Amino acid sequence: MQTKEQVSRLNSLEWEGISRGGIDENLTGELAENKEITEQVLEQLEQISTQDQQAGNILEHFKNYQSEVDAAMQLVAQGKTQTALAASDDIDEVYDELYEEITELEQFYVDQKQRTRQVADVGTTLSLLMAAAIIGTLFHKFSQQLWNKNQKLGTALQDLQQTQGQLIQQEKMAALGQLIAGVAHEINNPLGMIQASTHNSQKALDETLENLPQLPQRLTEEQQASLFELATRAMRNRLSLDSDESRSLKRTITAKLKEHDIDDARGIADTLTDMGVGDDIEFLMPLLKSRYGSWAVELAYNLACLMTNNQMILRAVERSAKIVFALKSYAHFDQSGQKQLMQVSEGLETVIEIYQNQIKRNIELVRDYQDLPDIWGYPDELVQVWTNLIHNAVQAMNTKGTLIISTSQHEEGVEIGVTDTGSGILPEVQQKIFDAFFTTKPAGEGSGLGLYISQKIVEKHQGHIKFESQPGKTKFTVWLPLESSETP
Repeated sequence: MQTKEQVSRLNSLEWEGISRGGIDENLTGELAENKEITEQVLEQLEQISTQDQQAGNILEHFKNYQSEVDAAMQLVAQGKTQTALAASDDIDEVYDELYEEITELEQFYVDQKQRTRQVADVGTTLSLLMAAAIIGTLFHKFSQQLWNKNQKLGTALQDLQQTQGQLIQQEKMAALGQLIAGVAHEINNPLGMIQASTHNSQKALDETLENLPQLPQRLTEEQQASLFELATRAMRNRLSLDSDESRSLKRTITAKLKEHDIDDARGIADTLTDMGVGDDIEFLMPLLKSRYGSWAVELAYNLACLMTNNQMILRAVERSAKIVFALKSYAHFDQSGQKQLMQVSEGLETVIEIYQNQIKRNIELVRDYQDLPDIWGYPDELVQVWTNLIHNAVQAMNTKGTLIISTSQHEEGVEIGVTDTGSGILPEVQQKIFDAFFTTKPAGEGSGLGLYISQKIVEKHQGHIKFESQPGKTKFTVWLPLESSETP
């Protein structure tokens, strides 16, 4: 390109010199400048000509053209303008040949550059395709590794959840182990009641069957009606009296019987008091004054005992069933991992039933329950939370004090409070009580996992647990949402 421009420049200077008919100072300067540029062009052409034959041809034509132009410029300088003008035709012919050579070479380089660019584009495309293939392979490999890692993480999570569930169950069983003696006592009580009531019923039934055939011979119909009225009152309207009230009633009945000169007034008063019929006994006076009055009262007592003992057996069975149900609910572990619609108070009552033997001794239990809607949760796991809180409260009070269990609805959730009147939690350990394996209990009495597990269970329900403690009062509060993001 520079060669082409220089040739055009030489041609222009030639015609400028011829047209002026001489070389003035300005033209001399331009010729000097042109000579310097021409030397640079010749030097570049000589470097190229060693590797490019066409460039060598251009160099030869350029030198010839420069010689012809220099000769013409000398003629102009000598004032031989006409001679120089006559030679210009030959110079123009050389110029045309040189210009054509330069144009061809220029086009060659343009074409070569275009081909090089096309080759470069193909190379770039191939490189991009290869890079895409490599990236795709790496991505597939990375995806496979990521999938494998996710599988391992999923397995690890399942193992962790299973371990946590086993840990919760172990804690529940450990707590139950500490309570088993009290629970056994709670079961033995109704069993003993059933045994005693059954024995009493059998005795009353035997005596009734023995004496009942003699009833028509010993009592008139009016007296029989009084007997059955007495038995009915004893079965349906039995009074519940403490020892002081019982002694007072016995004295009152004895006095009334003596007023009517009833034989064995004290013995009959004892029986009537045990039957719980009260001091309204005027309807019995005709029967009691008869020859078989004492016998009739004993028969009515046995008839009433059959009903009373039957009711006691039913209550004992219900009590036993309640304890067994509480044990079953407490020990149950749901392995489905699915949330259930549940009532919070049911879990609380299960734990209270398990701890009944400890609570009923010297602890006043106060239930402050409000009506609550059902919530979604894991009832078996929450039983462990209530167990830990109630167990700690009972121990903090040394089995003597007031235990308040409250429920209420609060801020789109339910709030459960467990308050005790124990010694409180020392300020220096309050920051640690939710830490794993931290315990203030003597060795062998606590694993240090109770409150830690409780906190994790509550957090699993997207709730929170907090406490306030001072000497004489400690309250743990658990808040659970009505619905969580995992609600089915």
